[in-house]
Amino acid sequence: MSGGSASAPGSSANLGPGFDVLAVAWEIRCRATVTRGPEWMIRQGGESWRPRDGEFVKRAAQAGGTGPFLIEIENDVPRSRGLGSSSAVATAIAAASFRAGGVEPSNKELFAIVTGLEGHADNAAAAVFGGLVMVDGLNHTPLPLNEDLAFIAAVPASPLKTAEARAALREHVGRPAVVRSLARFGFLLKGLETADPVLLARARGDELHEAPRAALSPITGELIAAALKGGALHASWSGAGPTVLAIAHRSDVADVEATLAKAIEGRGEVRPLTVATDGWR
Repeated sequence: MSGGSASAPGSSANLGPGFDVLAVAWEIRCRATVTRGPEWMIRQGGESWRPRDGEFVKRAAQAGGTGPFLIEIENDVPRSRGLGSSSAVATAIAAASFRAGGVEPSNKELFAIVTGLEGHADNAAAAVFGGLVMVDGLNHTPLPLNEDLAFIAAVPASPLKTAEARAALREHVGRPAVVRSLARFGFLLKGLETADPVLLARARGDELHEAPRAALSPITGELIAAALKGGALHASWSGAGPTVLAIAHRSDVADVEATLAKAIEGRGEVRPLTVATDGWR
């Protein structure tokens, strides 16, 4: 039986004001092995099951080959926490499926497939290309990240489903809020490039997606406040939450981690994050 393997990174989308257009990839990965077999089967975490028609994992494998396949998954990306688990899973499985058929997929192919499967081009671009990326539909561009910046995730134990978080968004946003959001986005991009604390401070406080979702996950707001109190330059929802992404100077990481650990004690965990510069592999 022929098989193929691949891995893809988790990611944080939005970073505050970069709603649906900005994401950064992390070295927490989903690894997948896809092997041709007599029937469809998925194995993960010691469990095995036959996938239903239309099941997400099966569709990801079918994007790269006809099957049937045995799909084996090891996923270090927390699910339903705003860390891009779905995009990492889709990317790793689709790439492994291509390789099972002796084909090496292009980044462009994988980006289109994962965006179509998962519905979020920002997370898809981070999983496929790595680094900090900005998207517009199926167009993407890499963006610079200052090497003096460090990243910390505060991951609550309780999940928040993306569909629920999406349902909380407003249909219409007033012009003043849009203008403020555009300004914050500009400050964020320049702040990530320069590590300027003034610019990153001015990027805080999103009104498009974070404010409408605040009641869904009160702990997220608590953790953002704790991160800033501990010395973070910027703190935001990671994707649709409930995870908080804190950005700090490397010299301040220990203080930020300690403050977040105290704030989340008994309700989750704090994890340092390393940027994945090369996306899927």
